[in-house]
Amino acid sequence: MITPMTQLPLLPTSVVGSHGKPGWWFAAVKAWEAGEMGSGDMDEMFDDAVHTAIRDMETAGIDIITDGEVRRTDGYVDTYYRIIKNIAPLPVRRKAGPWGYDQQQRYEAVGRIEVPSTGFGLVRDFEFLRAHTERALKATCAGPLTFGSRIHPGSAYKSVVEVAERFAEVINAELKGLVAAGAELIQLDEPARGNVSGEEMARLFNLATEGVRAKLGFHISTAASSARAWWT
Repeated sequence: MITPMTQLPLLPTSVVGSHGKPGWWFAAVKAWEAGEMGSGDMDEMFDDAVHTAIRDMETAGIDIITDGEVRRTDGYVDTYYRIIKNIAPLPVRRKAGPWGYDQQQRYEAVGRIEVPSTGFGLVRDFEFLRAHTERALKATCAGPLTFGSRIHPGSAYKSVVEVAERFAEVINAELKGLVAAGAELIQLDEPARGNVSGEEMARLFNLATEGVRAKLGFHISTAASSARAWWT
């Protein structure tokens, strides 16, 4: 039975969301990309990785845990770009030299942004987590700015903000699905970036969470694991 939020300590411990991936996770993803593993193999691997993340957090005594976000094979949103409809990849501007954000795959909207009827799959992931622990749970989802930050509006949208507004609609449906699946605490993740005002970021957060009957968290990412700022 999942621990109710009402039974947590006054200051419960939690995690940002993501968890360190073991070496075999990377080996499996590399084998999958090379065509050496099938979808069933990957499902088994991801399940094992979630089990590992759960046990690590339980052993550490964390009060509110996540699934470690270990089903995301590439960053916050790259995994989801593969299933988002009506976005086209743009040429990568730079491939050589030290890592930088100009090496990321970017896209252009070529129509109304849509996702499959099953959404991003966060509900399925949450249900798996819920079935394999008794700890209190936190569901996490990238925010509208994070989803829209690498998609040029093209002729389909007037601005990057309008792209983010569309993602706020998509995310809102995803979050309501999480609540229906039993999520009591949901966190949105956004970058600490300066191309929109704080008021605009708050407006987009409110659009994404309107009518979502759960405790809400907001994670603002300010640095990468290599200690470089995400945005300046």
